Amino acid sequence: MENKTNWKKNLDSRFISGEDLQTGLNGLSPEMIVTVDRFNDQETFDQAKQTKQIRTGLFLKTLDGKDVYKPAILNKTNAKFLAKEFGSEFMEDWIGKAIIMYAQKDSRHGYVCRFKTYFKPLLAIGTENFNNCKVAFKKDAKNLELIKRKYNVSAEVEAELKK
Repeated sequence: MENKTNWKKNLDSRFISGEDLQTGLNGLSPEMIVTVDRFNDQETFDQAKQTKQIRTGLFLKTLDGKDVYKPAILNKTNAKFLAKEFGSEFMEDWIGKAIIMYAQKDSRHGYVCRFKTYFKPLLAIGTENFNNCKVAFKKDAKNLELIKRKYNVSAEVEAELKK
């Protein structure tokens, strides 16, 4: 398969869009698991009103702790979902919680950035994932926190990891 260059590669806006996710630019993918790392007020330009606006930018990390290279704008639709998902209207309570960011088809805008619920997979004793986690834990006990962030770990499985 030949390497092809997307024409949008140099039209990079300051914030994550559904198009960025859909085309997979700069490490993004159409569906990816992220956590809210921090938030900050960002200046945006409203095309319809032709004015500058202040919006909240959500800075995200992947489950392995890498920064997503630019923030996502917190619009009303995404804010309502996150408040319901995490059971709090306060953005400070969203920090560190995992969600799935994805590109949703939209008739007006092509693709838009949306979020949905993330369910951690269950870590089971004897699986390849368990063996990989055991090796990671033996290298550094601090990896247990990363393992728990990625998997649903029962007390029994945690005890087995620590053996």
